[in-house]
Amino acid sequence: MATSVKLILDDRRPKEDGTFPIVIRLTHNRISRFIHTGYSVLPNGWDDSSKSVISKGIPIKELKIINSRIRQKELAAADTILDLEKFGELDKLSVSEIKDKILNKNAKISFRVFTEKIIKELTIAKKFGNASVYKQAIDFIERYTNGKDYTFDQITYQLIKHLEAQHLSKGNSLNSLSFYFRTIRAVFNRAIKEGIVKRDSYPFINYSIKQTKTAKRAIHKSDIDKIRDINLEPNTSLWHARNYFMFSFYNIGMNFIDIAYLKMSNIIDGRFHYVRAKTGKFYSVKISEPANKILLFYTNGKMPNDYVFNIIKGKTQEEQLLTFKNVRRSYTKWLKKLANLCEIESNLTSYVARHSWATIAKDLNVPISVISEGLGHEDIKTTQIYLDSFDEAVIDKANLLIIG
Repeated sequence: MATSVKLILDDRRPKEDGTFPIVIRLTHNRISRFIHTGYSVLPNGWDDSSKSVISKGIPIKELKIINSRIRQKELAAADTILDLEKFGELDKLSVSEIKDKILNKNAKISFRVFTEKIIKELTIAKKFGNASVYKQAIDFIERYTNGKDYTFDQITYQLIKHLEAQHLSKGNSLNSLSFYFRTIRAVFNRAIKEGIVKRDSYPFINYSIKQTKTAKRAIHKSDIDKIRDINLEPNTSLWHARNYFMFSFYNIGMNFIDIAYLKMSNIIDGRFHYVRAKTGKFYSVKISEPANKILLFYTNGKMPNDYVFNIIKGKTQEEQLLTFKNVRRSYTKWLKKLANLCEIESNLTSYVARHSWATIAKDLNVPISVISEGLGHEDIKTTQIYLDSFDEAVIDKANLLIIG
């Protein structure tokens, strides 16, 4: 499908002063539309070979300005077409709709359209957790703007402050605000790298994303032992939930999505070889004895391409994603019930296994550098977030030593 733009002199009908308009001819699917540049000249004032105004009656300085401006309009139109093609929109549009895009009647590539493309990429890569994060960013903006879709240059510092005020006025936390803004910032950074957005449109230059310290998700080793040892009826939902949680803990806090998509072919020479869905980082984890005991309940008679656990079902990617989301929702519910049965006061979620593994490792004096490597973090600062601050008893003892 050929789509092009070209500067021409529209000599079909002269204006009242005898000049003809300089236009951009947009051609799409062999159908043409004309976009006015705002300039017109006499026939002898246009050079068709150089696509420029050559009228001798216009001062050279003004002539340069006119030619510069009409070329900028042509380049801007070409850039819009390239953007539409890059994001898979061009083939869906008529020539009139493309003209509207060029004239900004329907705006440039919007935040929603660009973010939805990222979501599509993440979904294809089976990074469903990350895809959900970006979807929530779209919902966040639309929630406080009556569903309006913004171009990137419309998401200004003032709009960011508006979103902040609206979010906090509903009694929501700074940390949830930080969650949304960090995602919006990530979208902007990618759009800038791809040349979709100019750096001077970045709304976070003078805005600092704030966060408050949150309660740690880790639980004590004694609580982990309660979950492990509680007597549950086999093959019940609660029993499976306990198995998933303990399997995560035994494997350096493996994420639930990675557990769900783990295949028999990922088991090689007594180790799990897999790529973490969230980060794309490769992991190789030795299968421990307690992890192997759990595996024995699920792997009997399975083929290499079968999933280890019976979480993912369906033939299409959409069906598999739906079953994953449904099981994940149920898993969260059953973990709460498990916490009640084990008399664990902390909120038990799938991430608790990961945080607890890190915190227990620290309590056993495992170097933070080793914990960081095990968790697959890029730097130790990220790992520190996972770790409990020192116990009060340790601080009390240190204080007594200091004050004598």
